[in-house]
Amino acid sequence: TLADVLIGLLRPSKGTMMVVGRPLADRDLTGWRRTTGYVPQDGFLFHDTVRENLRWARPEATDADMWRAHEHAEAADFIRARPEGLDTVVGDRGLRLSGGERQRLALARALLIDPALLVLDEATSSLDSANEQLILDAVHQLTDPVTTVIITHRLAAIRHADVIHVMEGGRLVESGSWPEL
Repeated sequence: TLADVLIGLLRPSKGTMMVVGRPLADRDLTGWRRTTGYVPQDGFLFHDTVRENLRWARPEATDADMWRAHEHAEAADFIRARPEGLDTVVGDRGLRLSGGERQRLALARALLIDPALLVLDEATSSLDSANEQLILDAVHQLTDPVTTVIITHRLAAIRHADVIHVMEGGRLVESGSWPEL
């Protein structure tokens, strides 16, 4: 629910969502969604090429834009290792890729839009620790003006967060840094 509110799919039942000190109005939602990257637990991929899966997020993206996003998402190496490169067909729902490769490709797609807000919603929960670390390293290397929200049950994913908000039953119960909590 929190992720859906943050990316503008749901409106809060109480209160107001503020963006840069202003309430997010209905007329601003389309623009907000265009500046928000989202990586869910199971990033959906089409039975198409790597290139076309990224173009879904930004149709006018050049190959250079895509490679830049792949570099930021720690996905460039595994794509370059395949003879077809960006023309590699990923299979139905990305079946021809490992779970970590699928998630890094989903992250690259989210980063391709140069998001102001990046929401990772349990994006590493089904990955082994090595692939989780690749995703987290990629996210930690992002610089301003990207605000990153990581929604997770795995403590390793939030160890280096600036602020951690603990929610229980849909309510905020605790906030602070890792050492404070």
